[in-house]
Amino acid sequence: MRQLRTRARGFTLIELLVVIAIIAILVAILLPAVQRAREAANRSRCLNNIKQMILGMHNYHDSHGVFPPGVISNRYPGSVDLTPNGFRTVDPTEATDLNRNFALHGTSWALHLLPYIEQDNLYQMWRPYYNVINNAERGNNDAAWTKAGYAPATFDIPAFYCPSRRNSMNRKTDFGHNIYIDSVSANKVSTGPIGTGGIDYAGCAGSGIVFDGSVGRPAFDLTGDQVAFQNMQLRTLANNFNQLSGNQGIFTVNSSVRMGDIKDGTTQTIMFAEAERFFPWKGVAPRGPLQVAYDGWAWGGAANLVSTLDGPNKMLNFQFAGSSHGDICMVGLADGSARPVTQSIGLNVWQSLGNMSGGVTVQSF
Repeated sequence: MRQLRTRARGFTLIELLVVIAIIAILVAILLPAVQRAREAANRSRCLNNIKQMILGMHNYHDSHGVFPPGVISNRYPGSVDLTPNGFRTVDPTEATDLNRNFALHGTSWALHLLPYIEQDNLYQMWRPYYNVINNAERGNNDAAWTKAGYAPATFDIPAFYCPSRRNSMNRKTDFGHNIYIDSVSANKVSTGPIGTGGIDYAGCAGSGIVFDGSVGRPAFDLTGDQVAFQNMQLRTLANNFNQLSGNQGIFTVNSSVRMGDIKDGTTQTIMFAEAERFFPWKGVAPRGPLQVAYDGWAWGGAANLVSTLDGPNKMLNFQFAGSSHGDICMVGLADGSARPVTQSIGLNVWQSLGNMSGGVTVQSF
């Protein structure tokens, strides 16, 4: 008697297509939810980065009685205009001069914050008798640097990066044009392009013009006479400097702001904001010169100071705020809180938040 053999039944083509369609639908439904959850987590981490920086600044203030300068500068151009109607700027080459001049500086507030954000080992490696570029050289003869394998100004600090934007400077990919300085010295080992040590956060320098847009982007540092003269003039787009009355922020050139100097209140004064970092231009024409950012936590100036003269996320100018969080931008207030601000915030409110003694109360934002 013959035995009947049963054949294992597989999926038919129609059944397989149905399964694939169901999987595709599920992916289409779940993927946006996963992306939203990831972005929500990144936003929380970004806010926490800012909160930790503010906490560090408070601890610095407790130790020194003041907040650190936005930029430490000891040098001005040889042709500096000291007339009352002039506009004095710092020398932008102070930080990048390859000569090891002990009087040179050019560092930012971020360097002085390091011991208060669990980066004291890195801070101890910094050579205070050298400027920034000489603290960024690879191949330096200093034994501590050689043993560590890097110079302190080139060290990537995770807390200085917004997780929605990047976790490194990404010089060869998304942010290849955001280079603070490429330096080659005939007398030393070439530093080559500096592609590490970036930062996505900037100290608020006020609600006025902070930088001259010329080569090197020097920060304005008007003399007392120049400030007094300009305060008597009609404010225009050309002379609305951050040092003038009602425009001052917490971090400026050689500043020494105390908590008591924040007359508008710590709950209504921005200490930090996300800095604009431009992605490579994908359009027909290249970006304009003001739409290329500087980058680097150690480099005092255009890399880590921000103005609230214009609103966030507009991608207009290197000295304004910008984020990678869609239609919001993260800011930290001097009271220690951090929060998102919508890019549609009223310009008057935004400017009032940027200065510390404007005499204007911000009701809500």
